[in-house]
Amino acid sequence: MDFTPTEAATDLAKLTADIVNRISPADRVAELESANAPIDERLWAELAGAGLLGLAAPESAEGAGLTTLETVAVATELGRGLARVPFGPHAVAGVPVVTAHGSDELVAELLTAAATGGKTITVAVEEDRNYTVAQPRTVLDGASLSGTNVNVPYAAVADVVLVSAATPDGAVVVAVPVNDANVTITETRVTGLTPAYTVEFNGVNVPASHVLGGGAETVAKLVDLLRLAICADQEGATSAALAATAEYAREREQFGRAIGSFQAVAQRLADAFIDIQGLSLTTTQAAWLLSGLAETTPGEATIAVNAAKFWAAEAGHRVAHTAVHVHGGVGLDTTHTAHRYFLRAKQNEFTLGNAPVVLDELGDLLAAQV
Repeated sequence: MDFTPTEAATDLAKLTADIVNRISPADRVAELESANAPIDERLWAELAGAGLLGLAAPESAEGAGLTTLETVAVATELGRGLARVPFGPHAVAGVPVVTAHGSDELVAELLTAAATGGKTITVAVEEDRNYTVAQPRTVLDGASLSGTNVNVPYAAVADVVLVSAATPDGAVVVAVPVNDANVTITETRVTGLTPAYTVEFNGVNVPASHVLGGGAETVAKLVDLLRLAICADQEGATSAALAATAEYAREREQFGRAIGSFQAVAQRLADAFIDIQGLSLTTTQAAWLLSGLAETTPGEATIAVNAAKFWAAEAGHRVAHTAVHVHGGVGLDTTHTAHRYFLRAKQNEFTLGNAPVVLDELGDLLAAQV
């Protein structure tokens, strides 16, 4: 593949960076985290006004008809700014899945509103234990949905949650209004300080029009896209952490020299740079394979996503620790940007599978290719 960004991706990344710098600089993000705000409303509204929420929606739904290459470019810049918005579950995962697999009724009800910021989509595909992507424990029995999902991002401000559920015919994705009386949302604080919730479905009535087509393949695609969004966020966060750490190493002096001139520090920064390049490469490859612009074999895109998620976990872990260690005591200050990058990177490391989990899945996927 050609790893050169598309012209649209380059332009959108610049636009996103400008919006983040104007609307949600580091001190504002710190205030939002301290206040445990459920979302950065000003930033979300600005992203909607710029047309960034509907990049993957068709023009008929007020979207731009673009691909994962462009949505990932935006998600990366938002990660760089530690943005407190649900761009990943909404724009990288939710909008394209509804576009491709939603019924005519669901598309008419949801897609234009999602593309323009009128409605927000989140995704619930993680459960507490003993589940797989193909066999979720949340159950759709006829038209009744019951089960519990954990680590659901931004559920308190979402209008619709896309849920993976088991049926006698296999796993499906269903769209559930969050304000349904049989949906219970409980806040659960997480390492990365981003809003996350446990969501319980207690016999929610799901009309047939809210069951997305494609069955288990759609569930797998939703998980792939959500993992890809995490990888993009991790790339942005770790890139910004490394840039801040390199600047600190140039300015901080010990024994009359900048600490960056010491071989041990320079080597750790160089290793961090290589780690981020690996994450960027694998994330871009996965985005390309999921973009629809490339011919793929069954399972090829999921293999690429798992490889990227492995790098997001392993590289994210190493880069985050390097940032804190090089900053020294400052890096342990929970209000300092370096520590906040560390927390976001740790959250991304474990969300939707840490390195051992995705390696196990990757082994199974590769074995199935033989």
